[in-house]
Amino acid sequence: MADKKYIGGSAKTISTQYGEIMSLSLKLEDMQAIVNEKGYVNMTVLKRKEPGQYGDTHYVVENDYNKNRENAGGDAGPVTTPATEMDVPF
Repeated sequence: MADKKYIGGSAKTISTQYGEIMSLSLKLEDMQAIVNEKGYVNMTVLKRKEPGQYGDTHYVVENDYNKNRENAGGDAGPVTTPATEMDVPF
């Protein structure tokens, strides 16, 4: 994630009797801008160094792992060799 694309809104953890939960309130416009070809919005929630003005404990950015991998000519998947080309004893 070289250039982080922030998703506006708020993200904070809240302690409840059932444990900690994460409360997210995100801008629809920011999310619509990063919808992938399958209709998913891939996001990563990261912890802030210190709480924000409104008590936000986390922030949300686009998870662009696959985009970066494709742009860099990343792994195209496993390379397979047909059994007829392999040197096997059977």
